[in-house]
Amino acid sequence: MKASSSAAASGCGAVEMDSRIWRNLPAGLVDRILAVLPPAEFFRLRAVCKRWYSLLFSDSFLEANLRLSPRRYWLVFFLLACSTNPSTTSSTTSSSATAATKPPPPALLLDPTTNIWLRLPLSSFLPPGFSPAASDSGILCFMSDSPGPKTLLLSNPLSKLVAHLPPTPRPRLYPSVGLTAGPSSLSLILAADDLISPFAVKNLTAECFHADGATGFYSPWSTVSQLPRLCSPDPARLVFAEGTFYCMSCAPFAVLSYDVASNDWSKIQAPMRRFLRSPSLALRGGSPPSVLIIAAVEKSKLSVPRSVRVWSLQPCSKAWTETERMPPEIYRQFSEAEGGRGFECVGHGDILAITIKGSTDIILFDFITKEWRWAPPCPFTSGSGGELRGFAYEPRLATPAVGLIDSSSLSFQ
Repeated sequence: MKASSSAAASGCGAVEMDSRIWRNLPAGLVDRILAVLPPAEFFRLRAVCKRWYSLLFSDSFLEANLRLSPRRYWLVFFLLACSTNPSTTSSTTSSSATAATKPPPPALLLDPTTNIWLRLPLSSFLPPGFSPAASDSGILCFMSDSPGPKTLLLSNPLSKLVAHLPPTPRPRLYPSVGLTAGPSSLSLILAADDLISPFAVKNLTAECFHADGATGFYSPWSTVSQLPRLCSPDPARLVFAEGTFYCMSCAPFAVLSYDVASNDWSKIQAPMRRFLRSPSLALRGGSPPSVLIIAAVEKSKLSVPRSVRVWSLQPCSKAWTETERMPPEIYRQFSEAEGGRGFECVGHGDILAITIKGSTDIILFDFITKEWRWAPPCPFTSGSGGELRGFAYEPRLATPAVGLIDSSSLSFQ
């Protein structure tokens, strides 16, 4: 192991440190050093010795990692088949059989600060027939592809822990899924048509799942709420901020908000809704976090140029303020690559990522530097068809909320 001395700083080269210094460091101090390493470096160093290898199963080490490890605002992407019309594909027997045997796609991790891509296979510990649906606090949520009642899995892809939630009481069609997790609690919401009858008018309802290790509260899909009339939730994603879940509704475009404490839904009018294309919700980190709408604006009048714009929901109100606009030269590149197919957005920390439907191209925006840039091509999708779907991801070795499901499920069986 080497370090830079004063001689090295002056250009004379590095000085090798005495290995006896490192050999005699207290084990607790070594553990604290390992606890703050980036995940990739930690997993490489696990091969050094048996003790370091076993740290992933040490409660004291995982607790130190949870307390000391700096937050890392990464993004995770999954390569999926290009979007198709759900009404023509989901009800067929062949597509259902294919969905039930389809292995989960690998997780493609991007560190926006270094532009480094990592590939994380999931098929060794996740069953087939599940697709990514939500994420929070180092936990990835996967939902069953087969029609009928939905089953959700919560997984920490680094530690390979998996927890199965009980199936939803009602069959669902293309539900929107939201997840928020803390050190000792988690909440999930699933909203969609409840499919009471294939001939009935849409009956849009939502179900919530809550588990709190601190209070012992456990509520498996028992909280049901009715969505506002004349809405159509976008199945892409929900975002969570300050006790409220948000999702897009189309035809006409609006934002639906669900207050967890009051179990109540409301509707927020979207800005410039008559001229929006591919509106998407995202979250920017902060205190408090900001709920964002990102959309293409297309208006025939020359006084309103076509662009991609970002609006932020003002605190304690239902008003939106435009905060960012894609520069014309970047928009021309983006428009050529997107070709009118549509796009989705995901935010994490101060980074916003836009993925193009039918493509593996990604454009990033940094709220601090105000820089729009194309992400480096993912080396693991070279020559592959399909499109990328992104989620916010914070790599964590310890995700105690996953353990709440197993302990709660056992006590209620």
